[in-house]
Amino acid sequence: MILSPEMTTRAIQAIIAPAVMISACAILVNGVILRYNAIDNLLRSFNQEVLKLRINLSEEHPLNRSRVHHLEHLIPSLLHHHHLLHHILALIYLAVFIFVVDMLAVAVSMSIPVLWVSYFVLAIFLVGVVVLCGSLFLAFYELRASHHFIQLELHIDCSACHPQRTKKRDRRFRPETSS
Repeated sequence: MILSPEMTTRAIQAIIAPAVMISACAILVNGVILRYNAIDNLLRSFNQEVLKLRINLSEEHPLNRSRVHHLEHLIPSLLHHHHLLHHILALIYLAVFIFVVDMLAVAVSMSIPVLWVSYFVLAIFLVGVVVLCGSLFLAFYELRASHHFIQLELHIDCSACHPQRTKKRDRRFRPETSS
């Protein structure tokens, strides 16, 4: 079957849509990988600090014990963020795979003029978009959770998040003073 110039142009245009989505996925992956590596480095740093402080716990300094307790409380939360970012990356890579398969399906559908093949190509593309949206929803959840993590780490409550509950929560996060 020889393709006319119009058919060739239509085939190229149809293949470009998944290619644009692959580029968008690549941009997202770069951002998520930076965050993933930053959290990875922070986890390693916290772990090293805990190990050093445990060695120095023999000095029985109350600040060391308090810091170890604080870090041991933060590490599981940080590990949860790391786990979420891992899932986000896996979903984005899955979306890239689906868009590559869709590009191949578009090429095949141009040579097979059957209506159900066109619907199948569209369905593959929409599945890729849904998977990508799932990764974005997970990224949004991780972003909100990381904001909460920062509040825990700094012992500060963000009044912009809950302006009506600020007074109650401020008492909880205010460090105790010794009289």
